[in-house]
Amino acid sequence: MRPVLIGLGLGLLTSVVFSSCGGDDEVACDCAEVGCFASTCTKTVFVTSAAITSNFGGIAAADALCAQEAAAAGLAGTYYAWLSDKTNSPLARFSRSEVPYVLPTGAEIAADWDALAVATPPISQHANGTPVPPDDGAPAQVWTGTTIDGHADNFNNASNFCQDWTDNSISNQTLIGWVHARMKPQFDWTRANLVPCTGSGYLYCFQQ
Repeated sequence: MRPVLIGLGLGLLTSVVFSSCGGDDEVACDCAEVGCFASTCTKTVFVTSAAITSNFGGIAAADALCAQEAAAAGLAGTYYAWLSDKTNSPLARFSRSEVPYVLPTGAEIAADWDALAVATPPISQHANGTPVPPDDGAPAQVWTGTTIDGHADNFNNASNFCQDWTDNSISNQTLIGWVHARMKPQFDWTRANLVPCTGSGYLYCFQQ
């Protein structure tokens, strides 16, 4: 909730309280209403600008990278990485938006948190709105360790989340997503394949 001061033309000011949009405990509002702004009625999602190795240092380090790239692109708000480890997940950490998730250019990818578990269009733009190029050979992979509904997924104990994202050896494995869906659009964006912790992958960043 936030107070807004409105002049009445008689030298008097009155305080009116408007609801914020999209919070877990707020009623969704019409973005055209006075006091309700587009930045609170959508949540921006992007993929990081460069692929990184899986030993990037854990969820806190991934969140910091998301925040850095969002700030550099002039995106407002707080950003968390769509990433799980042995003790944490987006389901546990994220605010579950009741308003649309959109790419930096404004294209909608999901109507709200629940809709992420339906066939999701590719999260294929960087923070500055430039697209991830189409796959040329191997698919562009994203470190996730996460199911479509935000749960951590160890793939029946086959994954250890690259030792909580501190290891990049072939002896450890994790689930990854693909930027561009290949077989199952509903799942490919976050749960496309179980792979060794070698190679490089992007990160998804979600505004909270």
